[in-house]
Amino acid sequence: MDRFLGIVENGRLNIMMPREHCCTVKLTQIAKPAVSAEELATSHELDLSQYEGCAIMVTGELPEKRGWIFEAKIIDTAGPILTEVVRSLFC
Repeated sequence: MDRFLGIVENGRLNIMMPREHCCTVKLTQIAKPAVSAEELATSHELDLSQYEGCAIMVTGELPEKRGWIFEAKIIDTAGPILTEVVRSLFC
């Protein structure tokens, strides 16, 4: 499992670290399907509304060009001060 640091914006995670994975994704609890299964991923999507505007750290699998982090688990959340530090370091 990889770790991703980002800020939740408009219900999606804007990945800031690792930099090579910078993009905006949704999170789902299911394992990466062998074929594209948008409906299945959506049915297990994590609701990020409570983290809106906050930095979070997530573990999971990010396949190329999928738009989802699979097997996602939120492992830490930042308060307002640390969120601003993350924003200033990576934006």
